[in-house]
Amino acid sequence: MDECSQRNADECFARAVYATGSPLMLTANVYWKRFLNVLRPAYTPPTRHALSTHLLDREFNRVQAKVKQTIDKADCISIISDGWSNVRGQGIINYIVTTPQPVFYKSTDTKDNRHTGPYIADELKAVINDIGPEKAFALVTDNAANMKVAWAHVKETYPHITTIGCAAHALNLYLKDIMALNTMNTLYKTAKQVVKYVKGKQVASAIYLSKQKEKNKNTTLKLPSITRWGGVVIMYNSLLEGKESLQEMAISQTAAIESVIKRILLDDVFWERVTSSLRILKPIAAAIAKIEGDNAILSDVKCLFAELKEEIQTVLPTSLLLQAEESALVKSLEKRQEFCVKPIHAAAYMLDPKYEKSILPVEEISSAYTVITAMSHHLGLDEGKVLGSLAKYRTKQGLWEWDGIWQSCQHISASTWWKGLCGSEALAPVASIILQIPPISAASERNWSLFGNTHTKVCNRLTNARVEKLVTIRANLRLFESDTEPSSTSLDSDTEDESESDIEEADMEDLDEVQEEAIET
Repeated sequence: MDECSQRNADECFARAVYATGSPLMLTANVYWKRFLNVLRPAYTPPTRHALSTHLLDREFNRVQAKVKQTIDKADCISIISDGWSNVRGQGIINYIVTTPQPVFYKSTDTKDNRHTGPYIADELKAVINDIGPEKAFALVTDNAANMKVAWAHVKETYPHITTIGCAAHALNLYLKDIMALNTMNTLYKTAKQVVKYVKGKQVASAIYLSKQKEKNKNTTLKLPSITRWGGVVIMYNSLLEGKESLQEMAISQTAAIESVIKRILLDDVFWERVTSSLRILKPIAAAIAKIEGDNAILSDVKCLFAELKEEIQTVLPTSLLLQAEESALVKSLEKRQEFCVKPIHAAAYMLDPKYEKSILPVEEISSAYTVITAMSHHLGLDEGKVLGSLAKYRTKQGLWEWDGIWQSCQHISASTWWKGLCGSEALAPVASIILQIPPISAASERNWSLFGNTHTKVCNRLTNARVEKLVTIRANLRLFESDTEPSSTSLDSDTEDESESDIEEADMEDLDEVQEEAIET
């Protein structure tokens, strides 16, 4: 092979290694060497040292150049941040930049620095200054106390930047509040006891699966995730789907089921409570799934909470909760909504063309006007013209008299609608920016799965600097791919793995504490 072909082959091979999270020592394996030799006898694959040094640096620089180019082209930047501890227990903070496509920007090894509000604020401000404060419009995080302190520091330096709580995080905390109610918690522990027993006993598990197979059902019993209470819905659904098989197993002479488990499985009140609880939990889990979708935008949050409140009020009269618990459940929703929904959400809802029917009370309409006016001022626009354009938009005058322009909003994103079809209007720059702000920080949380799949117990000698380079490459390679192939660089291992094995190994009493601590932090 000539030098140019060898270099090109090395780069392609290295990119494949980085993109798939393969071990850097892969080419030291004799079977890989033989395989590559069959493909091209003249090709000498790069060494582990080459893959972890100059080839890694070259690919990292190539990807970073694309990241910079993507950020430079964006007219609205939002910053998403989250903290994590790696396999060695070291503190890491990551920073995702939305353009609006999420891009992994960098990570920080916090070393001996505590994750205090002022420290996080200084790190965030450094990122904002690096990107360009004039393009940054929002900061999205969870509701941890140190993050709230950081919000205040960032707002003091950059008044135009809106600080937003993650809607998905708020809904997960709402689920946690519900599951803390005595009626719900008692049922949860009972149901988990049944599932752990059946899955943990060889004979019981085999009999259950056999009976499911007889009924042409492939569903198995599921345990909830350690960190997400939405998994309770999955567990309850799996119980109801296997109810008939479980009850047959309970009365079977060969299963030898413990008396306490048998009593639970044959208790109609238990199954009634599971069904009743699902009526409350399902709408919340569905709301989380909806807001975590790739197409969710800020305007959806206001509608989502309104719909959720209505659904909860509909199912509560038929629930098995005590009256005091029902009141606590309603108050909890209001508390989580207060943390999550801000004036900018009202502005986004008002400016989203797919929401023609207004659900905003007068005070929220007024707060939306304030947000739009403030952003107009920051952008150097004529505030009077912007508000005049808003008036025509809300009353469907001028450009918005045509029915076709409203029908088109069902087929394109709201920000594209404003830029492409309404770009001549004074309101367009403000609307397109607000509607590009993400409602959740899930992109940052998903990024941790890449860190976890890269910096494993086996590959625990990797330095944090090298891990950052590997994750940067793996997370951002999609920027080079066509928009028509969004999954061309994604792998099953790139998704967050919430395996049941971790839960099954956890002590039942300790699991609740793990869940509570994980969600709060």
